[in-house]
Amino acid sequence: MKQLKAGRFLLGVLALGLTASALANEADVLVAQLSLPPVSPTREVISTLPQVQAARAGMAVAQARSQQLAAGVHEWNLKLGAQQRKETAGPDYAESDLALERSIRWGGKAQTDRDLGNAGVAAGQSAYADVWHEAVRSLVAAWYGWQRERSAASVLTQQAALAQEQLQVASRRVKAGDAPRMDQMMAQAEHDRAQAAEQLALAREQMQRQELQKRFPGLAVGSVPLAIAAGAPPLPGSAQDWLQRIVSDNHEIELAEAELRQARLRSERARLDTRPDPLLGVRAARERSGQDNIVGVYVSIPLPGAYREGEQRATLALADAAEQRLVQTRQRVEATAQRTVLQATNAVAVAQRQAAVQQAMANVAQLAGKAYGLGEVTLTEALQARRTALDAALAADAARWDAQEAVTRVLVDAHRLWAAEEGGH
Repeated sequence: MKQLKAGRFLLGVLALGLTASALANEADVLVAQLSLPPVSPTREVISTLPQVQAARAGMAVAQARSQQLAAGVHEWNLKLGAQQRKETAGPDYAESDLALERSIRWGGKAQTDRDLGNAGVAAGQSAYADVWHEAVRSLVAAWYGWQRERSAASVLTQQAALAQEQLQVASRRVKAGDAPRMDQMMAQAEHDRAQAAEQLALAREQMQRQELQKRFPGLAVGSVPLAIAAGAPPLPGSAQDWLQRIVSDNHEIELAEAELRQARLRSERARLDTRPDPLLGVRAARERSGQDNIVGVYVSIPLPGAYREGEQRATLALADAAEQRLVQTRQRVEATAQRTVLQATNAVAVAQRQAAVQQAMANVAQLAGKAYGLGEVTLTEALQARRTALDAALAADAARWDAQEAVTRVLVDAHRLWAAEEGGH
């Protein structure tokens, strides 16, 4: 029976490993389908960001603190003394003494300090990885913000060109006496409106691009060709697979776990400190000008008081608080992961529907434009169809970029895209 259970367990582990491997391969293919800046050069950009550099310095601080804890706070203390002895009815004597002393960590304190230092290093690495992850999230949001403005400007540029064609058709019909002069005036107003919208969109795109370049110096802005017709690829695998991957390898949870371990070790260290460290020393003295030579050892033990007990109670409370923060972090990460995966799935579906609406309305607008040229519909009807098509195009365009950003966010949170370097290197 035990062998059967063990076999089932091994099969489950093997199946999970195969699923993760397949998911990783499909994710690599998915990255190539997204409108992203070059992966390797962008990693260099992320590594030079100020917040990432500061987090890397934090890891160096944690390493130094770990070395301090391993060495301990106690140091050797050298004492030198000299005195002159004067006797009432005798000669004067020169005397001197020498002592070397140091407090000794005992009762497992040295090992606890080493464990505390290692926990601090782990916390520093998790904090660095979390800062890196947040930097990637910010980059993705800023990148797709620029892509939206860039794509919207392209759509409005096309619409301005169509409005110019509409104006030419209206002018031709007015000149031929097939349409009232009002049509030309309406077409001119529509053309001016389209140009104004295009100019405003280009200004927004320029501001977004400049902000992106300022926040992420060196980013390959413009290296990705703009493809308005590009769709949003769906996530491979199941939503549960992505959710499990995001939660099982999460820097926020790892940081909270490391902080909890630190808090527990500090509490244990405070408990051990209720038994103070003894001070051991050796002493040599020369008295009566060398007539008496003394060699000895001595021990000094502090007597514990209420302060050490209060420190222990405080660290216990801090450990309880760290444990609750870990629970809260797990809940928040799981909720965020569920929302992120669900948002990606829904965004892809919405983008597909919006693309179908866009195509249909574009066809209607094209037919309406031809019909106006033949005198079958009024200019008002043709312009209304064109505006409806424009709204559909802008909505579909925004939906496509929303879907691409949502899918990219899942890849980032699952550490399949621009994952933090191991150890900060």
